[in-house]
Amino acid sequence: MNEILVAAFLVALIHTAIPSHWLCFVLVGRARGWRVRRTMAVAGAAGALHVATTVTLGVLLARAGQDAQSLEFLERFGGWVLIGIGVLYFVLHFSHKGHHHDHEASATDRVALGGLVLAVTFSPCSVAIPILIGAAAASTGQVILIACVLFATTVGNMMMLTGLTALGVEKLPFSFFDRYEKVILGLILAAAGTFLVAHPHDESRPHGLPVKAASVPSAPLFPSAT
Repeated sequence: MNEILVAAFLVALIHTAIPSHWLCFVLVGRARGWRVRRTMAVAGAAGALHVATTVTLGVLLARAGQDAQSLEFLERFGGWVLIGIGVLYFVLHFSHKGHHHDHEASATDRVALGGLVLAVTFSPCSVAIPILIGAAAASTGQVILIACVLFATTVGNMMMLTGLTALGVEKLPFSFFDRYEKVILGLILAAAGTFLVAHPHDESRPHGLPVKAASVPSAPLFPSAT
């Protein structure tokens, strides 16, 4: 059991270090004039929903006898959402709208917030799915423990990386960014989305984590050494 919890911790730690899980929040928060506390809160809320989606899908797949490969379309969906937000910022910049109109800026704020949360929520950590599938085949208690580890690590790491980066960004001279914020945001968000679409998470699955854990529910996920 200890090996499973350690694996869940490492998977969540490495997974949330991907810039698409925190850098986008920093950049959008800076462009919209959010306080660091608000940016961290948004990133934390998105991380919590991300874990909830991952755990729910893991349990459902275990009961349905499916494998984690069926989640690839959700991972790509998150990337397309980021690309869509990037295109939106391009359109706003080149149409010269949103800079001097409070209601348009507020609408962009809501779109950015909703889009980022959706992108992270609907892009579950597929590397953690086999761990959850194996745990669901064993006991509900193991699922709860793994879910707690994933939650604490994911939310904590995303908020920490977002907060530290946002504090550093606040101290940089950003006159150029202020002038071309929508173009820069559009490029970065579209690039992050393209990366997620072209390189889904399961392609970087660490060796040793099974993809079809649900196909052999009676076997332990991480056999103890004898």
